[in-house]
Amino acid sequence: MNRPAPVEVTYRNMKFLITHSPTSATFNKFIEELKEYGVLDWPFDDGSSPSNQIVEDWLSLVNIKFREEPGCCIDVHCVAGLGRTPVLVALALIEGGMKNEHAVHFIRQKRRGAFNTKQLLYLEKYCSKMRLCYKASSGHRNNCYIQ
Repeated sequence: MNRPAPVEVTYRNMKFLITHSPTSATFNKFIEELKEYGVLDWPFDDGSSPSNQIVEDWLSLVNIKFREEPGCCIDVHCVAGLGRTPVLVALALIEGGMKNEHAVHFIRQKRRGAFNTKQLLYLEKYCSKMRLCYKASSGHRNNCYIQ
């Protein structure tokens, strides 16, 4: 399988690295490294969209990670880095204030072939709660950042 190179997606104070899974030859070392760094595993079916629980866990992780380690980069991967991974990154961008269609276009500029039809429909219908934005003292949403 010809896999695309890793790409960095940066929006406001969020930075993500979209990658694919390791090859058969590097898999064991890859798993060892993930365990060493305490990496979380939230599997969902290839070509599908994440469950509500995965979305909640993902957004919570993004919020905490960027608050505790400003400037860090979150690596997200799936088999080819074209479906499940871009969906999770798109959700973070949307919750950070980017419009749904802009998030898809932004990621596709960097990751050609990202998203299948089912995932595009999911993202199109996704309703942001602006979970990665804050409210100013006036009650209006101001700048978006991980709080």
